[in-house]
Amino acid sequence: MCTIPPAPPPPPPPLPVSSSSPPKLSDFSPTFSYSDICEWAAYEPQLWEVCAKNDICLHEAPFQYKYKNFESIMQIGPTCGLVALSMLLNGEVTPEELLNITKMKGYSNNGEMFSCKDMAKLAEQAISLAEIANLNCYVKTGGIFCEKIILELINGATLLVAYDADCNHSPCLRHGHTAHWALVCGIVIVKDPGNSYTADPSNVYVLCRHGKSRYLSAWTLDELDKSNNNLWEFSPKKQEDGISYVLPEGGIGGENGLRGKFLLFKGL
Repeated sequence: MCTIPPAPPPPPPPLPVSSSSPPKLSDFSPTFSYSDICEWAAYEPQLWEVCAKNDICLHEAPFQYKYKNFESIMQIGPTCGLVALSMLLNGEVTPEELLNITKMKGYSNNGEMFSCKDMAKLAEQAISLAEIANLNCYVKTGGIFCEKIILELINGATLLVAYDADCNHSPCLRHGHTAHWALVCGIVIVKDPGNSYTADPSNVYVLCRHGKSRYLSAWTLDELDKSNNNLWEFSPKKQEDGISYVLPEGGIGGENGLRGKFLLFKGL
């Protein structure tokens, strides 16, 4: 007489996966004690995650920090600057709307923004369209890694900064060939800086968003500053890709370009 073996137990349910939104603390293994590291940042999942990943203030709160959460927007095509600006405006003016404005004004053909001055003009028009009161935009020069800008960030300012992006989107030095825009939405001063915020470059981190990742990034302000200051020339490869780009007079390294320039926003 034959017997039928019992059916095997069902497989365990799959781990939660989301391709459209960043993970939350509750998505991680319940066996991990979140209070062990970065407890000071636990109120904001992405802030906690980026600081834990980059070993920033794991076991005690930073000396000072400021962070504003903006929803990520993914870029389509060379629209990194438009996406960063739209994030700053909480999506009140979409990247598509900004693209239409740039084409109409002659700032861009495809969404590329290689002039900080043109980006400021676009930002002013977008702020008006979004009807955000008391938000002001300023073109700044002279370097990001300085006492004045650090204090502005601590006091709640946000920045739009062009830089060279490495393969993992962190700042690098490629003479402007991989120019990319980021929204600087926070700062972390790890230890008491004493008499100078700039004495130790490893003591000052900025928290950034950009159009090629849904996740918050953390870089030292010094490396972002150096990357911004090395934006000398437009990518030779892009010059030969058959796409027409709008470049400012003097190139991206000139007076009307990106090198050594950034936008500072106050009033959010």
